[in-house]
Amino acid sequence: MLAIGLMSGTSLDGVDAALVEINEGRFVLRDFLTVPYHIERRNRIFECLHIETSDVRKICSLNFELGFAFCEAVDQLLERTGLKYMDISFIASHGQTIWHNPEGEGGYVASTLQIGEAAVLSHHTNIDVVSNFRVMDVADGGKGAPLVPYADYVLFSNPKKTIALQNLGGIGNVTCLKKGGSIQDIVAFDTGPGNVLIDLAMQLLFDRLFDENGDIARKGRIIEKMLLELESDPYLYKMPPKTTGREKYTRSFVEEILHKYASFPHSKEDVMATLTHFTARSIKIAYDLFLPSIDEIIVSGGGSHNQTIMDCLRGMYPGKVHTAEEVGFSSDAKEALAFVVLGYETVFGRPSNVPSATGAKNLCILGQITKAPFGKESRVDR
Repeated sequence: MLAIGLMSGTSLDGVDAALVEINEGRFVLRDFLTVPYHIERRNRIFECLHIETSDVRKICSLNFELGFAFCEAVDQLLERTGLKYMDISFIASHGQTIWHNPEGEGGYVASTLQIGEAAVLSHHTNIDVVSNFRVMDVADGGKGAPLVPYADYVLFSNPKKTIALQNLGGIGNVTCLKKGGSIQDIVAFDTGPGNVLIDLAMQLLFDRLFDENGDIARKGRIIEKMLLELESDPYLYKMPPKTTGREKYTRSFVEEILHKYASFPHSKEDVMATLTHFTARSIKIAYDLFLPSIDEIIVSGGGSHNQTIMDCLRGMYPGKVHTAEEVGFSSDAKEALAFVVLGYETVFGRPSNVPSATGAKNLCILGQITKAPFGKESRVDR
């Protein structure tokens, strides 16, 4: 069986598409690509993430626009692999999170919203699409995140090591798999900011989307007062299960920090060094407070390419930190692959949330299935 996983994360860099072969419960990545968002689309997504610049018309339009963007990613993946729509059993699409408020803050109903219309994708490909994974967990009283721990357990559990799987997208999240443990033993939560503060600061200070390889941060020195202020963030000390996102780490949040520190005697590079070190420090705070002793840390996501972050982590945990590539996986493909694992369970009617990670009351079957609209017998070659 072949399936495709699609992911558009908090970094807003594009659509990740993973081609996965499933055989007797084993999931093997066969190919992967990222289709970058052009700047206009990225700006439209960014506008819809913020109350000040969003409205219902923009979100309604973007929902369908991203559906077509996901179609483009599927088409490019199939074109380079020589496969056809009829070869794919299902597509698992995470979509793009627009707002995530699972605790009902501000007097609102606990809720979450991911867009990227599954009907557009299913209509275009005539393939069953599993999407909207988070809402059932939230309906059951959970936080709808993190959802990847189930897939992490399937892919990485080890009878001899306690492993921390640290993802660094826009937001950082960790899954801790205890040595020889069961799914019930999983500890997982969002550790805090991943790349989000770094990326926003790079845009404001250098007019660049991100700090490639962490090169800018490497030129600066840590501003101790700024680091202490960032480390006082109450979220870091909140007991899991917990989740966070761009709703907290906003452009305004970064602008306030820059107003305080991005001037003499500090340089812009100093600010970047401090924000980058803070990402690593937030991970260490999380591990020290909430995880058991760790034998190995496997880092994935875009932040794993930031060598300054990686150097910080390796300094904090000598000999324990590896990228996903170093253990035989793709850092960039890991989340798209994870949603294929979740989608597979949904297709066969099996639960795949981890209540110890999300705070849900029950094991739940996640996601909604949008059936191929013309029936599988009507599939045609692409």
